[in-house]
Amino acid sequence: MKAAPDHPEIQVKCDYGDLPAVECYASNLNQVFMNLIANAIEAITEKYQTNPLDATNPNSSARGQFKGCIEIQTRLLRGDRVQIQITDNGVGMPDSIQSQIFNPFFTTKPVGKGTGLGMSISYQIVTEQHQGQLRFSSVPGAGSTFTIVMPLKQEGQST
Repeated sequence: MKAAPDHPEIQVKCDYGDLPAVECYASNLNQVFMNLIANAIEAITEKYQTNPLDATNPNSSARGQFKGCIEIQTRLLRGDRVQIQITDNGVGMPDSIQSQIFNPFFTTKPVGKGTGLGMSISYQIVTEQHQGQLRFSSVPGAGSTFTIVMPLKQEGQST
């Protein structure tokens, strides 16, 4: 993603493991991926807007200009589960809000900028529709990693 005056260049690194076919509700799972990636872009943009010159960041250029990075990784776990991780080097989340991010209507965005439903819906799609787990780790100022773990085959899913 190319840089613009209000947001940095964002490099997307993909490390897709050798996975068999995964039974899933594809359109719903795509919604989860889009929510996680959109939030990663917003976190990177917010970090850029607060500190565009970050010489200590390993993703900065020689001039110190902050560069965003999103890493997407997939791999097979124990032969019957798949893991998808989406990591960003954005602002991260303060400890005070981490316990709330999957709550319906919780948002860190200004009024009129978000409904607070994206992460709640994503959590329901992963846990209820796909019998999986959606968890995260976040370090304020350093970024976040969201991890989805779900079975390769869904109960009641037709192939």
